[in-house]
Amino acid sequence: MARLKNLRGRLAVALLLGLGGMATAAEIERLPPAPPAELFFWDEFPAVDGGPPLVASPDLAGRGPFREVPGPEQPGLSMPELPLAAPDPDEPRGSRPGVFQNVILESTWLAPGAGADDFGVLDLDLRSVFGFPCPTRSSPLVVTPGFAVHFFDGPTQSDLPGEVYDAYAQFRWTHRLLPRLRADAAVTPGWYSDFRQGSGEALRISGHGVGIYTWSPTAKIVLGLSYLDRKDVEFLPVGGLVWTPNEDTSFELVSPRPRIARRVTWFGSRGDAIQDWVYVAGEFGGGAWAVRRASGLDDLVTYRDYRLILGTERKRTGGLSGVVEMGYVFGRKLEYDRFSPDLKPADTLLIRGGLTY
Repeated sequence: MARLKNLRGRLAVALLLGLGGMATAAEIERLPPAPPAELFFWDEFPAVDGGPPLVASPDLAGRGPFREVPGPEQPGLSMPELPLAAPDPDEPRGSRPGVFQNVILESTWLAPGAGADDFGVLDLDLRSVFGFPCPTRSSPLVVTPGFAVHFFDGPTQSDLPGEVYDAYAQFRWTHRLLPRLRADAAVTPGWYSDFRQGSGEALRISGHGVGIYTWSPTAKIVLGLSYLDRKDVEFLPVGGLVWTPNEDTSFELVSPRPRIARRVTWFGSRGDAIQDWVYVAGEFGGGAWAVRRASGLDDLVTYRDYRLILGTERKRTGGLSGVVEMGYVFGRKLEYDRFSPDLKPADTLLIRGGLTY
């Protein structure tokens, strides 16, 4: 409990550091750097949303789709409006036209237990996403700098620091190799420590390489490998099937974060601009940090767990989106690199909330 006496002050410092740390470097998230779920929803068969059906004018062929509107002098006939830019099938839905894409604030709480090995965790993560043509918008370089702080409550029989930090930047590039095959590669240098230990153990460079094959308009096959640069788990396979039988149902059966999602209509969600989804997901959580023990010894601490999550998400194109999740955390393990026995905390509960703009 002594570690939580100054929690309010620590939270304020963490938020200030997070705002400044957005320009520094780190891994995709605190979780293994697998491709984000949005990667698997790139529209292979785009259509302009809203309005009457689209028609192409024979006189202006090749200049893009046109909206069908009644002619001003001949009712019942059609004439084209000004050309509309055709959606790029290689751009994610909801992407912004400029360099800035979004900013994300996320917090995760793991409930503490009563045992000597048990401990709770409060995570705060702030990151921004920027997109650059590389060399075109169809092959973008996506840069995601971020900063996270993790507050520990316990365990009583270990000198685990009160908090550790992540400062990172992901550089991710996607490119269509063939009409049905897209490549996704990323490298994420980051500094992970308690900011008291300055050895090279704090520097980790993770990354991933993934191929996404479009089997059909409703199915994609994903296969690749994620490099975590951690002593407990160095490599993690990325693979599986993404099946979207209809626009309201998604089976993202891809490790290390499989998810089954269903679109619902509530709280005023209408059309594609505002969408509400509920889902169940699995997750591999944890991290590794360079720390200084109470004795002054420099060490490396690694924590991992497995999570079963039930969540709801509101997606708002061009506006504020949010997510709320509850989960069950099991298979927990905390280990030091030197001179300490491994700890196996009891299973616990998870609550997570996040905002994206």
